[in-house]
Amino acid sequence: MQRKNIAIALMWIVAGGAVVALWMKDDPSQEQNHTAGPTPGTAIRVYGPGDEADQEDRSELAVGELSEDPPGAYRGGARHAGRFAQRGPSRAGLLWRVETRGRTTAQAIVDLGGDIFVGSHDGTFRAINPAGNIRWQENLGGPIYSTALLASDGNLYIGSDAGMVFSFTRGGRERWRMNTEDDADTGLIETPDGRIVFAAGLDVWSMTLEGEVQWRFSAREKIFATPAVDSDGTVYVGSQDDHFYAIAPDGRMRWAYRTGDDNDSSPVIGDDGTIYFGSDDRNVYALTRNGELKWSKEVGGMVRGPASLSARNELLVPVFGPHPRVVALSCDDGEEGWSFSTAAARMSTEVGIVSGPIVDADGAIYFGSHDDFLYSLSPEGELRWVFEVGADVDAPPVLSREGHVIFGSDDRHIYALAQSNVEPAPDGPPVRRPEAPVQDGSDEIDAAEEPSEQAETAETAEAPADDEGANEESE
Repeated sequence: MQRKNIAIALMWIVAGGAVVALWMKDDPSQEQNHTAGPTPGTAIRVYGPGDEADQEDRSELAVGELSEDPPGAYRGGARHAGRFAQRGPSRAGLLWRVETRGRTTAQAIVDLGGDIFVGSHDGTFRAINPAGNIRWQENLGGPIYSTALLASDGNLYIGSDAGMVFSFTRGGRERWRMNTEDDADTGLIETPDGRIVFAAGLDVWSMTLEGEVQWRFSAREKIFATPAVDSDGTVYVGSQDDHFYAIAPDGRMRWAYRTGDDNDSSPVIGDDGTIYFGSDDRNVYALTRNGELKWSKEVGGMVRGPASLSARNELLVPVFGPHPRVVALSCDDGEEGWSFSTAAARMSTEVGIVSGPIVDADGAIYFGSHDDFLYSLSPEGELRWVFEVGADVDAPPVLSREGHVIFGSDDRHIYALAQSNVEPAPDGPPVRRPEAPVQDGSDEIDAAEEPSEQAETAETAEAPADDEGANEESE
């Protein structure tokens, strides 16, 4: 009898387990992520410098419009203009900072609700609300250099040095992941027809928003630059094989331009369609859409960070040593207008400025440097203020919807700076630690969420410009 009862009990356990398994399979809330990639049974089209597209005159193409939304992509969008519709602080104080377990060199992105998404070298991809609280965080298995993309479908896309690209909902649920066979350490960019392009190792990848690979273009050496995309879907990117490439929407090469050294600087598409980029050969180049040289300018140091477009028809270029500086070049002919030198270690060619400048609605300029400062300049290149952190600032800053300056640092913090016009709280602004993230458990983010009492303290903890490392220019 006892054996019979045990057998019956085991049957009920097995049956119950089967019911639970079926329920989980059919329950959408239990949806699991999947591995993306090429459609089974189809080969990925792989092209290279020898695979040339049909030649056509592209000089009269329309230029893509710049978005007025907060930056949801690298440098604000496909053109990498680095010019934003928001207005930054004229005098900055620390609003909040988030502690990480590694350097942050990737640019943050911001959604319409004000939430911030950024990865760090500790391998963690974080979602941070406007008050500085961590909504959710995911470990991607390797250091994150990649700038995330908030695509037109409302989902997030980001790469990792684990050799993977991931897609998440804004609420933090993983949708899919794809093996890229090498470090996926550039930003991801959406094309006009809704594809995603990025670089990993030697390859530029093109894929759908669902992770289906369309093609790969293989350069001869590593690609560190984030591709820019023109209005017709043409992709522009430089490589360490001393070439700068234009890739047609089908993955074949339109043209290649040879430089004198590595091309790690992400390109910028100008207001007239001119393509600008810098090189380790110490030159800045301006090319037509047909690959012809308009001008080049020697700037005295390597250019590895992205340039930006000023409000005065100037190209703002970050330059490495021996005399690290930001230099303003005329977009028309490359003539130098002004330059601003930083205090980064002099006489070294391996330090300087890699944090690409950005420009706000008033033309004010913001960038970081290897001297542990974030700078703000006037449109004419005069110092407005500086903010000191604990180590190099390699990450390009961005502006949130409120005009806060968001950036990461090698000191293992992510910062938010705001307009400074009130005295700080006695204990200073709070440090947000990742050990206690705020989990909202949903895919939808409420932009009207009421801040916590702690968040309200952060919003009012605006330091004067000579506190917490912020200093105005002395007369």
